[in-house]
Order: sequence, then C-alpha cells, then structure tokens
Amino acid sequence: MKKALILMLASVALLAACEQKPYKPPVPNTDQDKPAVKLFEPQREALDKAKEVGKTLEQAGRDRGKAAEEAGR
Repeated sequence: MKKALILMLASVALLAACEQKPYKPPVPNTDQDKPAVKLFEPQREALDKAKEVGKTLEQAGRDRGKAAEEAGR
C-alpha cells in the first residue's frame, strides 16, 4: 500500500512538472531605425531601363522612317 501511494505521488509530481506554459505570441519587430527592405527593386529598375531603351528604339525607328521618306522624294 505504501509503495502504491509513493508511486502515485511520484506520478502526480511528474505530471505537474510537465504542465504546459501559456502561449505568448512573438512580439513583432518594429525597429523604425532600419530602412524598409524593397524586395523587387532590382527587377523594377531593370524594367524601367528596358522601357527607356524601348522608347529610344521607337524614336530611332521613326527618325529612320522620316529619313527614308525624304530620301525617296
């Protein structure tokens, strides 16, 4: 009987030691000192450069077309 009581008390003590602690959600990092990370900035810069090159090529094509018309007259 004594052994059963000791075994029961030991089991209760072990179960009490394994109690879950309440969940605390992580605190978001709100450092205002750090600059914001721009994820797609290199891709945007490349796209803008490509648009500028496209405009330049269109203008060159128009200029060549005008020059061809003038030469044909």
